[in-house]
Amino acid sequence: MKQSLGLLEVSGLALAITCADAMAKAAAITLLALEKTNGSGWMVVKIAGDVASVQAAVMTGAELAERQQGLVAQKVIARPGEGLLPARVQAPSPAPDVAVTEENTALTDAPSHSTERVTCNLCLDPTLPTTKRRSPLAVPARR
Repeated sequence: MKQSLGLLEVSGLALAITCADAMAKAAAITLLALEKTNGSGWMVVKIAGDVASVQAAVMTGAELAERQQGLVAQKVIARPGEGLLPARVQAPSPAPDVAVTEENTALTDAPSHSTERVTCNLCLDPTLPTTKRRSPLAVPARR
């Protein structure tokens, strides 16, 4: 399968990142670079992949940039000459399955209880029971 090169020039870093995200989600492409160009804060999004995927991705990114009034230029080069694409452009592959392992944790002995008296956890009063207490700051329920 022949590799092609897609270029999308937009104004601003945030728009370039947004377009690159939309392009990557629209088609099976490889994001090569986000480069700052000289002047006006323009950014170039470079992608590679098969011709149809790159055309679809560039079209998606260009439409998004145009809606944001930030599209500067777009170009798809179907069969770029030697040296335009990096030597190692690989087709995107699905993420490998990761095996989940669970560790058996040995139960440890709980620390021995001290001889301290059990107290209320809110007001530290030892005469109050420790079950179902209301906070003194609780707001009464509406009826």
